Amino acid sequence: MKRLTRHSIDNGRQRLGAAVDTLRRGDNSVVWAPQAGLRLGNLLYLWLHAHQQSAIGTPVVVVETQGMQDWWEQFPALRSLSATRAEVRFSDRREWDATWLYQRFGVDFERAELRAFIHDVFADRAAGAVDERLVVNVRRGDFYGTEFEAKHGFDVIGYTTAAVERFPAEQRVLVVSDDPEWCRCHLGDRLRSRFRDVEYAAPDPLQNLLALASARRLIGANSTFSYWGAYIADALHPDVEIVMPRFHARMAHGTDAHQLDPRWTALAGFH
Repeated sequence: MKRLTRHSIDNGRQRLGAAVDTLRRGDNSVVWAPQAGLRLGNLLYLWLHAHQQSAIGTPVVVVETQGMQDWWEQFPALRSLSATRAEVRFSDRREWDATWLYQRFGVDFERAELRAFIHDVFADRAAGAVDERLVVNVRRGDFYGTEFEAKHGFDVIGYTTAAVERFPAEQRVLVVSDDPEWCRCHLGDRLRSRFRDVEYAAPDPLQNLLALASARRLIGANSTFSYWGAYIADALHPDVEIVMPRFHARMAHGTDAHQLDPRWTALAGFH
């Protein structure tokens, strides 16, 4: 009964919202994202959408959500693509892609639009930095040991083992992860048996993103944060080599990562 009541309330709110939206006749649109739950990787797709629509004369901004202000400080160009809730006018149209989150490469955005966004937002901060080490990004955090594991969890050890085989063994390696201790325990021996020098970056979202962006050789993870590090690296380094897992998450529309640039190497399986 409670579930039915909640369902009825949600349907009522959707119908009311749709009715109100018919009254919004302004020229500007607002990506009406949830107030919480989206981190940098997901947010960047929303800002990319706003950037590309605004570039063709259709002004779009993203409504402020939890944690946005920290990234405005690091990348000021993102502020002009955002609006606080107080700045949103009644007449501004609302939009939200709850299924794809504006993340489909070749559908929601093209490479040229992606690179224009990267140039405007990240070039001043990331350009010129080149790391000759093989950078290995490992996503752990709340993807494991929580309710999200059933959706996002996959064979990290098997995937990483297969991915490093694609690069020369004499290279130095930088492991970038939100859980470097797990990486030391579960990947350390494998990496040290193949590579002469293995280092682990301290967990820090900004520095970790810049580390991925500086890579000329990158092994990514099934994470939007990882995809963005790879996008930036790809835009800044013409000879970049990028390997990603084909798997992203167990979704209603499948498991493949629709965010991947088709020029990257995508390894299937491991889930």
